[in-house]
Amino acid sequence: MELKRQEPSPFFAEGNWPSLALLVMAILMWGRPLQAAEEKKPEKKKEPPRIVVVLPLGIVPGVTNKIKIRGLNLTNVTDLHFAGITEPVDFKIKSSGKADVPKEQDTKKWGDTQLEVELRLPESTSPGTNVFTVVSPDGESEPHVLVVVPAKELVLEKEPNGSFRQAQPIEFGKIMQGVIGEAKDVDVFRFEGKAGTQIFAEVSASKYGSLLDSILTLYDDHAHIIATTDDTETGTDAILRVTLPADGKYFLSLIDAHDRGGAACVYHLVVTCPK
Repeated sequence: MELKRQEPSPFFAEGNWPSLALLVMAILMWGRPLQAAEEKKPEKKKEPPRIVVVLPLGIVPGVTNKIKIRGLNLTNVTDLHFAGITEPVDFKIKSSGKADVPKEQDTKKWGDTQLEVELRLPESTSPGTNVFTVVSPDGESEPHVLVVVPAKELVLEKEPNGSFRQAQPIEFGKIMQGVIGEAKDVDVFRFEGKAGTQIFAEVSASKYGSLLDSILTLYDDHAHIIATTDDTETGTDAILRVTLPADGKYFLSLIDAHDRGGAACVYHLVVTCPK
């Protein structure tokens, strides 16, 4: 049987080795984009804005209020929407930026960004609570409470008021609007009372987004504790009910249960004398 000599494939001929090298390089280069695509991580979806608290808590209708809206992802907010207010609401976003967070506090709870806004609600806006949202290119926030207070019912807390000697007078039925501005801050208020009178004192703070966990303590004129209260069954806003034991001066102190303080620890305090 005659064996025939096989000629080498033209592809592997001595003169064609560069073609083989080019083919291998082409395969490697073609696979590289696929590998890069597989390794590329998907872009993280940007989160919509979130409101934590409005500073101060109360908005007076019919006048221009300068407020701060504190929360998360607020730096690119472009619009505010108000529910339940049929007339036009005038507002202007004056600035946006970072907000200070106290040391060792949770940024998600305190909010690390804020808006400075000039806001004028129609004079006909009813007192009570309303809601609003903020809007950015990344979405719209969940609704947040807006507290509307008539100017005649609002009294502003004045510092210094951290002792019995510096205690600020408080009027029954008025809304005291204040803030526990720093760690271990104490706000003290005073009033005159008669024996047998029932006193009702209520803090509104956390239910509106404030970071304040309030404690109320009532003292007599000799610095004796008459009553103290912290949390209730419904939340961390303190409510105190007490019958006064004697005629004279009384002092009501307000603190944070954890000795915290800061711009987000705002509150409303109302003391009444139910009949």
